[in-house]
Amino acid sequence: MMRRLLAVLRILIGLLLIYTSIKKWRNPAYFQAEGFANILAQKGAPFPFYKVLLDSYVFPHTMAFATLAALVESTVGVSFLLGAFTTPASIAGMVMIANFDLATSYGNPGNIVGHLFLIGLMALVGFCSAGRTWGADAFLARAISPRLLFFPFGARFNAVSKHRA
Repeated sequence: MMRRLLAVLRILIGLLLIYTSIKKWRNPAYFQAEGFANILAQKGAPFPFYKVLLDSYVFPHTMAFATLAALVESTVGVSFLLGAFTTPASIAGMVMIANFDLATSYGNPGNIVGHLFLIGLMALVGFCSAGRTWGADAFLARAISPRLLFFPFGARFNAVSKHRA
């Protein structure tokens, strides 16, 4: 029962990420310097230490970072939806959400809690390798090393599968 619940959670997070990434891909202003900064400003203020990074490195390279953000969001969403490489994808998703939180949540505890909740859900999906249920990870585990597929928890799942055999 728990595995199915985690699989449903994985699929719902995947759909959410795909939906938000499609909104980014369909908005040409997102990939322009002013548009990217305005979109971030509409979401909230950055933490002061993170604003320095945004101003000195991210905003001068807006096109690259906006494309990277949309690409990572799309990739993690598709990975979660298909249940393929969910553990490494969850790590990428947690890093992405943490960066988005630092860029938009200063002075807004509600945003911080929401982002931390999503990070926690992604950690749960990744740690439990929710792609093994109703996902491609079950098939991929037979084709490639579980150490790679379930990175960084590969040794744990390899030992579990040996005991079950």
